[in-house]
Amino acid sequence: MNSLIEIAAIEIKELAVIEPKQASEKFELIAMTMSDDQLAEVIENIDIVTLTQINGQHDISFPSIISELMTPERIRDIVCQQPLYWEEAIKNNAEELQQHTFDFLNYLIRTQESEAKQREILECIAEDPAGLFYLAIPFIEFYRGEQLDDEDGVPDLLHAEEEDLEEALSYSDRQLSENAHDYSLDDPRSLLMLIRQQAPEVEQAIKALLRNENSSWDGIINKFAAELVMQAKDKNQVSDEYSEVDDMFSFLD
Repeated sequence: MNSLIEIAAIEIKELAVIEPKQASEKFELIAMTMSDDQLAEVIENIDIVTLTQINGQHDISFPSIISELMTPERIRDIVCQQPLYWEEAIKNNAEELQQHTFDFLNYLIRTQESEAKQREILECIAEDPAGLFYLAIPFIEFYRGEQLDDEDGVPDLLHAEEEDLEEALSYSDRQLSENAHDYSLDDPRSLLMLIRQQAPEVEQAIKALLRNENSSWDGIINKFAAELVMQAKDKNQVSDEYSEVDDMFSFLD
C-alpha cells in the first residue's frame, strides 16, 4: 500500500509539471479508489510547490478534495508560497489583489467540513508573519474605514484622516455586527464575520497589524504584497538544478 501511495504521489507531481489543472483532476479520480487516510498520505508525499500550483489552478468555485484533506500546516504553507505565482496584473493592482486573496482564502477555508478545522487553519496561518499579511489584505479597507459601501453599493469614503483611525475601526465593527447575516458568500465581509466568530484572536491580530500602518488602504496592500513575495522567495526550498553548474562558470561572466 505504501508503494501505491508513492506511485500516486509521483503521478500527481509529474502531471503537475505539465498541467496543474489536470493534476487536480487526476487526484479527484484517485480519490474514488482510496480512503481519506490514504489520500492524506498521498498529499503528504507531494511537495508544497506542487500543491500550491495545483490549488492555484483549481476552479475555486468548486470544492476540492485536496483542500479538504490537507492539514492546517500545509494550507498555511500554500498561502505563504502562493504569492510567487501571482500574475503581474494581479500583483500590481490593489483591487485585483484584494479580490484574489479573498477568493483563495474563501476557497481554502469554506471547503472545510468542520468549524474546528476552519479555526485551526485560521490560527495556523496567522501564526506566520507572511500568513497574517495575506489574511489582512482582503479586509484592509473595512478595518481602515476608508471605503465602505452604502445600501446602494456606492462607496462612502469615511474617516480618511489617520487621527480618525480608531473611530473608523469602531464604525467598521458596528456595521459588520449589524449586518452579520446579510452578506453573501462571495462578499469579503462574510469571511470576515467567519473569522470573528471562529477565531476572534486572529481578527485581533489583523487589527493590531493594521494599527501600525499609516498609509492608505491601497498603499498597505501594495506594501503587504511586496513583503509576501519577498518572504515567499525566502521560504522557497526548491533548489535550482543548474545553480551549481552556473557557479562553476561564473568566472566567465
